[in-house]
Amino acid sequence: MIHNITDGSFGKEIEQGKGTALVDFWAPWCGPCRMMAPIYEKAAEKYAAIKFCKINTDDNQATAQKYKITGIPCIIVFQNGKEADRIIGYMSQAEFEQAVKKHA
Repeated sequence: MIHNITDGSFGKEIEQGKGTALVDFWAPWCGPCRMMAPIYEKAAEKYAAIKFCKINTDDNQATAQKYKITGIPCIIVFQNGKEADRIIGYMSQAEFEQAVKKHA
């Protein structure tokens, strides 16, 4: 399951959260973001212990600026509300799952 979050819900959903959360910073016009979406969705089904979220950078610019998102797709790994890692750009299913496994 993928949670859609906003500037308004980011603090409660992510920064005050427990455990591991991945947040996909994306935009509808971004080709690599659209290519990454099914890979992200498949990983969300496989790694149930991790909270998978998406935030549209066009609609939620305050959070994108706060985390200094300069290129998308940018997936930030949060551990107990703190940034632990960044996964930037498109990657294959195998590459992405390898990156996710480090935090599972």
